[in-house]
Amino acid sequence: MRGREIIVWRYPSRNQGYLSLPVLVQVDFEVFGDLQGVNFIQHAKDLADRLGVRGWIRLTRYGSAMGQIQGEKDRVDEMALWLRHTGCPRCRIDFVDYQNWRVTDGFEYRKFNARV
Repeated sequence: MRGREIIVWRYPSRNQGYLSLPVLVQVDFEVFGDLQGVNFIQHAKDLADRLGVRGWIRLTRYGSAMGQIQGEKDRVDEMALWLRHTGCPRCRIDFVDYQNWRVTDGFEYRKFNARV
């Protein structure tokens, strides 16, 4: 077979010094506990802005907070840990329900918003 080349594609290994692309993930969440009247939404928005994640959060009529986070996996994980274990001062977090963890191709939101 003269004139044809066989090209073998290989993923670059970490030893070759190539930088890998960040993995973008998305997760839906709902936080249960004592969140009303302690500026939980504002503290969550401030942390999301510092981490560079996108999405939204809002209080429900039942007193929980629900929303969605999008971003690089390690930053979304950090935000998820904050929602579960730290929260804002004076709040009490009982339980966080995370659903629909998935890898995504891009962002749906430009920034992290607090919804009314």
